[in-house]
Amino acid sequence: MITLFAANYFFSGGIQGATLLSLMLAFLLIIIVSPKKLYPLWVVLSLLVVAGLLWMEYYYPGVIYVSYPDRKARFVDIAFTYGTGIVVSFFSVFYLKEAYNEEKKSADQKTIELTQLNEEKLKLFSIISHDLQAPLSSLHSYVRLVANERFNSDERKLVERGLANALHGTQEMLSNMLVWSQNQLGGARVTLMPHNIHEVLIPVVDIQKIYAYQKGIVLETDIDGMLKALVDRDMLQLIVRNLINNAIKFTPTGGRIRVSASRSGSHCEITVEDNGIGIPIAQQAALFSLKTRSTYGTNNERGIGLGLFLCNEYAQAQNGSISFESEHGKGTRFYIRLPLTD
Repeated sequence: MITLFAANYFFSGGIQGATLLSLMLAFLLIIIVSPKKLYPLWVVLSLLVVAGLLWMEYYYPGVIYVSYPDRKARFVDIAFTYGTGIVVSFFSVFYLKEAYNEEKKSADQKTIELTQLNEEKLKLFSIISHDLQAPLSSLHSYVRLVANERFNSDERKLVERGLANALHGTQEMLSNMLVWSQNQLGGARVTLMPHNIHEVLIPVVDIQKIYAYQKGIVLETDIDGMLKALVDRDMLQLIVRNLINNAIKFTPTGGRIRVSASRSGSHCEITVEDNGIGIPIAQQAALFSLKTRSTYGTNNERGIGLGLFLCNEYAQAQNGSISFESEHGKGTRFYIRLPLTD
């Protein structure tokens, strides 16, 4: 483009024509569409071309051919070039402003996301530093009590049961913290494959039955043995393990928990239902976020709410969703919806 305008300079009146203005517009357009690393090249090239044209016309005026038949043609050419320049300049500046606004909006959004992420991390670390002290202190106390030989057999069994419960709760908490930390450092790695839901869930349920039995809770299952869904096995097991663990925590002795899975349209719907104490309305809105506060189970089991946050993150990572229904004092029902395989 610069070469064509440079050649036209000699046939349109030189410095008296409109070619220099056209060269300026060409430079503007080139700068807009060129990558930043080529800016110095185009600036130097444009300046050298204009300087060379002016030098040649100044010292060799005979090379310039005046092609205007009269003054009117010259004025029309310059006026048209100026008008074209105004239009090109307007759209160029408009494009640059739009690009700038988009970049600014993207930067502002990233700033907001980073701020929220930092706040969540600070919130989590604050919770961890406060709430992890309680179960560790309980473990220490139970170990000291077990070491006391003055206990009779019944008292010793009671203390050992409390030690097992405290250890289980602490293990679940630390496991969730480890998973969350790994996700923050490297991102959640999702491996979606067709899996038989019964085969994925039964190992988790069997382990949780031990803790339910220790608390005097009946854990039932009703899982369609033919159901297959596109899931990440480890992620789904973590979700169901956390939901069952929460159900055990907030269901009193003598209660019931039911884990079921069935077809719902094009999705697999997994339900974890209990008849425990339910979720207070004030806590329901923030249940899947790190804004939820620490809670105590029916046997003073303590949690930090990180488990449900991970459940929501992992359900979405598998192209699914998680929701719940709860009535305070009557129980809670969690639903996990995941896409079925064809």
